[in-house]
Amino acid sequence: MVDAGTGDGRYPLHVARTRADTFAIGLDASSDALAYAARRAVRDRVPNLVLLREPLERVALDSFADELTIHFPWGSLLRGALAEDRGVFEVICRLPRSAGHLTLAFSVIARDGRAPLSARDIARVTREYRMAGFTLIEDRAVERSDVAAARSSWGKRLDVGGTRPGHLLRFRRGSAPA
Repeated sequence: MVDAGTGDGRYPLHVARTRADTFAIGLDASSDALAYAARRAVRDRVPNLVLLREPLERVALDSFADELTIHFPWGSLLRGALAEDRGVFEVICRLPRSAGHLTLAFSVIARDGRAPLSARDIARVTREYRMAGFTLIEDRAVERSDVAAARSSWGKRLDVGGTRPGHLLRFRRGSAPA
């Protein structure tokens, strides 16, 4: 499992603690962001968690993850997740292995310096993933319970699923049923 743009790493830390058979990787470009999970992983002796300080576009792992999550990205990771930055988008598409899952949860509003995503924008994003070999399995608004399940400090701070809208897309790499 890879959590790209993990921030404070709460999600991969939670996965590693609760799913002992899963190797969890938290990936973020900021070492300051990863400090929380690093301290907890050492304190709690979590052997199945690795935290990598690296921008996603520099990661050279192909068909590696059974599960790739991107929760509430911003900057180049957001542009890549929305298929606007082709280089980052291609890395995102290469990470999940065949039949692996990709979960994108994002929130974009005018206050972020860009237009909120319309239904047409979401359709374009899903079409880009479909052309890259992914099957859409879920498309809906983010709820507060999604933010809680993602352990996202950033999503909570923004109040995504509450006062701020968000969108969730889940894909499976390939077309065969899971």
